Amino acid sequence: MSRLILWIVLTLGLIAWEYHRHRAWRRTLLATGTFVWILSLAAVGLTMRTVLPFFAAQVLSVFLAWGALLYYLYARRYLWWAFLLPLLPIGLFILFNFFEGSRYEG
Repeated sequence: MSRLILWIVLTLGLIAWEYHRHRAWRRTLLATGTFVWILSLAAVGLTMRTVLPFFAAQVLSVFLAWGALLYYLYARRYLWWAFLLPLLPIGLFILFNFFEGSRYEG
C-alpha cells in the first residue's frame, strides 16, 4: 500500500515538475484531470474483487492507462483510447451482472 502512495506522489510530482519546466498550464490541467480520472476508475474497479478475471483485467487496464499518462508527460502524445480502457472491464462486469445476476442474492 505504501508503494502505491509513493507512485501516486511521484506521478503528481512529475506533473508539477513538467509544469515548472514548460509552464504549459493546459497540459498540466489535462494531465491532472486524467490522473484523477485514472484514480477514480481504479477505485470503482475495486468493487469487482469478487470476480477475479474482471478484477485482473481492471488492474491491468489501470496500469496501462497510468503508463499512457507517463507517456503523455514524456512524449507529449495523448493516447485517449488508453484512458478509456479501464471502462471496458467495468462495463463488461455490469453487463454480465445484468444478464446473469450476481449469484450472491439470498
